[in-house]
Amino acid sequence: MRNLYKLIIFLPLIIIFVASVNILCFSQDKSIEELYFQGVDLLENKKQFEKALIYFQQIIELDPKHAEAHFQIGKIFRVTHQFEKAVIFYKNATNLKPHYSSAYYELGLSYLELQKNDKALEAFKEAVRSKPDFASAHYGLGLVYYELGRYNESISAFKQALLLAPNDAQIYYGLGITYEEIGEHNKSIEVLKKAIQLKPDYGKAFYHLGMNYKEVEKYPEAIENLKKAADLLTDSIEEIYYTLGMLYQKIENRDKAAIESFKKVIQINPQHTDAFFYLGWLYNKKGDYEKAVEAYQEIIRINPNYSYIYYNLGWAYGELGKYQEAVDAFKEAIKQNPEDADAHYGLGWAYSQLEDYEKTIEAFKQAIRIQPDYTYAHYGLGMAYLVQGDKNSALDEYKILKSLDQQIADQLFDMIYK
Repeated sequence: MRNLYKLIIFLPLIIIFVASVNILCFSQDKSIEELYFQGVDLLENKKQFEKALIYFQQIIELDPKHAEAHFQIGKIFRVTHQFEKAVIFYKNATNLKPHYSSAYYELGLSYLELQKNDKALEAFKEAVRSKPDFASAHYGLGLVYYELGRYNESISAFKQALLLAPNDAQIYYGLGITYEEIGEHNKSIEVLKKAIQLKPDYGKAFYHLGMNYKEVEKYPEAIENLKKAADLLTDSIEEIYYTLGMLYQKIENRDKAAIESFKKVIQINPQHTDAFFYLGWLYNKKGDYEKAVEAYQEIIRINPNYSYIYYNLGWAYGELGKYQEAVDAFKEAIKQNPEDADAHYGLGWAYSQLEDYEKTIEAFKQAIRIQPDYTYAHYGLGMAYLVQGDKNSALDEYKILKSLDQQIADQLFDMIYK
């Protein structure tokens, strides 16, 4: 047993020794230049980041002042989302090579990821100072000004970048989303179209193009671009289909497409209460009240405090002739919001269908207390009095209705004196 323990300890020592010998041989057999170009190939072409890191680390062991090796290690850490480490090596590179514009640019991008926008701004400025015609550095300035909410400066930076690189799709994209942010939607549309011309699979550009068309109420164009975005931005598909559902609702005779969009949202996220709400509303609109009730009940299961859900559920039950269920739903709506005149009116209506006129009267009175000019509550109250044989009270409601809505007042009058 003791010998086995010694063997377990000894084996790692052998491995470390062999690894050290291999690294030593590795370093001696290759020149720094060879190591560098092979490391770049592993990083840029083969995407073998761990192997590339070994090459650049060996260069630094051989020559600690090799700025380009520090830069490439920074890039490895940035592309693998280790931004704090990336910052260290980019700063090493710029300390060793003070006018290293690419290192300043990459440093700025890393600071942006870390949400250190002021430091990102300084890094991009240094990149421009080092190389005034560096289009990417001006693009970086545009990005950080956007993050800082300095939109006019952001636009200027992106425009300068486009003068230097007129065929760069990402610069057009940056300019487009900045115009969108300040409400210049037509300018944003124009610029984002150019981004897509240069990069036909630019999913984010399609998305923002669709959202800008939405803002200018060009709904078919918005839908067309958002559908293309959905094919390209799989990580954002839930949000996109929800937006598509909302857009289809705004177009006549597109309720079926809206329903299908909201169904897709729910398939992706079965807890999406807003999608269930609009699905229920659309089913209610087309007269499919059973499905409307199912959608509303799903919302209650997920979030019992969802605003106005019991109110909508009450009316859906009413359409199905399930008046006691409607009463229960409207009572829950009133618990949720005691000063909601509509919920009290709905409760009064449901009680009237159950022919419980005492409770009908009380509910309508509550609606009128909250909203004295509630026309239909006055009419419903007048009708409830009339059913009970109280014509005088019904006539009082007629007198009030005359000042609110003459046509409805006349309807009540005709019922009183028919």
